[in-house]
Amino acid sequence: MSELIKVPTAAEFIAQGKTPEVLFWVGCSGSFDDRSKKITKAFVKLLNKAGVEFAVLGAEESCTGDPAKRAGNEFLFQMQAMMNIEVLNGYEIKKIVTACPHCFNTLKNEYPELGGNYEVIHHTSFLKDLIANGKLTISGGKFKGKKSLITILVI
Repeated sequence: MSELIKVPTAAEFIAQGKTPEVLFWVGCSGSFDDRSKKITKAFVKLLNKAGVEFAVLGAEESCTGDPAKRAGNEFLFQMQAMMNIEVLNGYEIKKIVTACPHCFNTLKNEYPELGGNYEVIHHTSFLKDLIANGKLTISGGKFKGKKSLITILVI
């Protein structure tokens, strides 16, 4: 049986009168692809271990619209983007972290011209900052100047 992992939603934060420090944008791949789901679960465990106040959108998260834009359907892209921006702005989200490179690019580079202005960080950079700030520690051997994210913590 799978272990239960606590993943708060933005709606739960708002219900408590709070805003999450960071929103974890899971993305389509992180939600549905078996390999990517492992990354999603591991990242959530690391966020919990580091004490990061994070949330996901859960059922309110929709595709960023990147596939539509890349296929040339600007109308569908803008429709999807505007729906997401409305949700994100409604929760007053300022910082987004994602493991998906396509979501990262779209949220960071395409959304601002539509009113979606957020600090968007790739999950690897976010983990690097957590390590640098001492919120996560690396174990598993002698690195002699090298730090490998592969051996990060025993989750």
